[in-house]
Amino acid sequence: MPRKTFDKSKPIRVALTGGTGFSGAYILPQLIAAGYDVVALARKPEVLAGKCQNVVAGDLSDATALAKLVEQADVVLHVGGATSAQSRESFFDINVEGTKRLFRAARQAHVSRFVYVSSLTAREPDLLDYGASKAAAEKFLLDQDDEDCAILILRPPAVYGPGDRAALPLFKLLQQNVAVVPGHKSSRFSLLHVSDFAKVVCESVEYKSHGIFELDDQTMGYTWADLAETSTTLTGKPIRTLYMPYGLLNAAAGVAEAIAKLTGHRAFATRQDIAKIYHKDWVVNGWLWPIAQPIKLHEGFAQTLVWYQQQGWLPPQKERVRSPA
Repeated sequence: MPRKTFDKSKPIRVALTGGTGFSGAYILPQLIAAGYDVVALARKPEVLAGKCQNVVAGDLSDATALAKLVEQADVVLHVGGATSAQSRESFFDINVEGTKRLFRAARQAHVSRFVYVSSLTAREPDLLDYGASKAAAEKFLLDQDDEDCAILILRPPAVYGPGDRAALPLFKLLQQNVAVVPGHKSSRFSLLHVSDFAKVVCESVEYKSHGIFELDDQTMGYTWADLAETSTTLTGKPIRTLYMPYGLLNAAAGVAEAIAKLTGHRAFATRQDIAKIYHKDWVVNGWLWPIAQPIKLHEGFAQTLVWYQQQGWLPPQKERVRSPA
């Protein structure tokens, strides 16, 4: 299906959500370095001071802010959304209704391309409320795909790298002599370094195809043993992996949920979190986005480990013990 082309006499104007998040810290500078005219949505505009010249204050619930964000935009990069929430309704309000509000504003502004960052979890909408909300947003957008506005959906796997707080517990786990792993020995999962994720998002601005693409570092999945082996190679510390029974963690998460309801505090983990971790196949299996010279696990793990140590989030690496000559 033919698509509109951009007016090359002026910079392509990109409207960005999610620019203040972990991945946004990599995506925004890549877009600017590529010469795009970027306008970013931010709940706290001061966070992007000195990083983006054109910032709109607001969020996905603010129709006025969304209209201002997409005004004269050629492309929308919808990276923002909720990755954690107190309820299914909250996930759907932000990830589905927020996406609908943004798209309708984009349609009104005659935006010719809408790129949505979804998740591999959208493949399993019955497993997670988060995945269900992403799948519902995907369906809404794909139904809008036409010659006036091309819809491109990116499904990243777990994205990691320097600056990622979410992966810190995993790195701490892999610094132990005995790693008690919350997962199945046979589980496989795709991974993607945040720099490569940002590169894909930047490439998507002018990518001609539409539909759903899944993202991977072109390795097509890892196991827990692969992570442990990578850590051992880098640190010189042998790791013995023990796999925690699903039922034990699921029961603990159920107790945590009950306590959270009573106290109003967030549970350390929910039963859906546990279901996601123990799902055996989070490896890409659809249309794969081609990434030139991707950062593989060994390099990406090393970068992230050093960054954590520099921040004091992990203890500094000790000298390896050398065998006598």
